[in-house]
Amino acid sequence: MGKVSLDINGRKYAMGCEDGEEERLLRLGQKLDDRVNQMANQFGQIGDLRLLVMAGITMMDEVEDTMQNIDLRVDAKAAGLRKERDAATLASAKTQAEAAKTLHAAARRIEKLAAKLSD
Repeated sequence: MGKVSLDINGRKYAMGCEDGEEERLLRLGQKLDDRVNQMANQFGQIGDLRLLVMAGITMMDEVEDTMQNIDLRVDAKAAGLRKERDAATLASAKTQAEAAKTLHAAARRIEKLAAKLSD
């Protein structure tokens, strides 16, 4: 099990992680520290816990906005695909109807020729 030491708002936090995840955890810790420092610059040193909660809430707000944006894009893409599917289904039905009509006409011609030949 890996271990890292994160520096958040000037305090050290020892964290455990899966082996190989140390760099990722350090990178995420740096992002959190950046956000906490941004909050501290904006609101002052109002306490580690409050700053961490504020940073967490703003980050979760961004995650939620991103998820909503992704959902909207997925819905739009799905609607486009459904429209394409419906158009392809309609085109296929028309092609099948035309093919059946052509086959029926050919069958009538063959029947007429067969009738003439049998006379």
